[in-house]
Amino acid sequence: MKKLTFVLFLILLSITFFTSCDPTRNDPIHAELRLVPLTTGDLAKALVREDGNQYLPLSELGPIMAKAASADIDFGNMAATRTLQYVLMNVGNTDVYDITFVSNDLNIHPTHIPLIPTQGEGGDLIALPIVSFTKEHVIPLSGVGALLDIETGTFNDVMTLCYNYDLSHSQSDSIYYGDSLVVTDTVIVDSFDIADEYTVMGVKAGALIDIITSDQNICDAVYITPALYDAALTGTVLEAYLYSSDMSSMQVQNNGNVPLRMRVINPYVYVNGDGSTVLDTVLQPAAEIDVSGIIRGERFFDDTYDPNKGNVMILGADRNQPYIFEVMGHLCIDGEFRIMFTEAADS
Repeated sequence: MKKLTFVLFLILLSITFFTSCDPTRNDPIHAELRLVPLTTGDLAKALVREDGNQYLPLSELGPIMAKAASADIDFGNMAATRTLQYVLMNVGNTDVYDITFVSNDLNIHPTHIPLIPTQGEGGDLIALPIVSFTKEHVIPLSGVGALLDIETGTFNDVMTLCYNYDLSHSQSDSIYYGDSLVVTDTVIVDSFDIADEYTVMGVKAGALIDIITSDQNICDAVYITPALYDAALTGTVLEAYLYSSDMSSMQVQNNGNVPLRMRVINPYVYVNGDGSTVLDTVLQPAAEIDVSGIIRGERFFDDTYDPNKGNVMILGADRNQPYIFEVMGHLCIDGEFRIMFTEAADS
């Protein structure tokens, strides 16, 4: 009867111990990682290792500790590719290891962190890793002006922060050898995998310009593949070759989400060194401007060079143009793009 009582006591003790170590039941030993956003001032205090990884010294953590941890990764209104940087903090009381990041559409550096020690007494922590999240605005192909993808508008994604930690406990086993009770202690290590999800959000800002000529997209209407070249009067232009019948009707559409300046000039009538400005306006998002009869090719410029018509369209502006825009399959990232129209009689 005494032996049975002792065995029952061990079973109850084991149940109590395992319950107290279960991380799902508010065990005092736990691991938790938090992402805390960094400012430019915070980053100025960072240490950079030879491998390019950045760390924030423990001595600089005071102001950071007072910041709220991020529940989301919010890129806000993106005029171009943007990078957000966070310090990764272990706010638990046990070491965390094998930290990785999973995301469909973010460039993350570093992608793997082997270990973040606990900040508790006796921990080996001297600095915390800094993680960079980069969201590309566009993904360019090889070659000047070409592009693979440009999108505007709201985006949502999920980034998963994965990590592991261990909890150890002792298990006692007892057995009688004759009249002697032998007790052995075994250390058991339990590993736990954690996956914390963060919402990634923001708005890509940009202008998507479509030119419609006689009810078809200009990319389908041109009879020669447009090419970039340096014109004497206008600088670098993309030349668009159209038949007269296709130029009788023309609309310029902005299918993006930001306004874009648009001008039409006659380069043969000099005013302030940039030709005669026939039209100077702002193309609003989700709006269209009719330029029928305003844009014509050179064959409609008679000997007087009609100042009410132009053959060069200037999109964007050479200064104070913050937005990337796309037109006729070309990506403009430097503020201004020029298209010269060359007109031929119908064949």
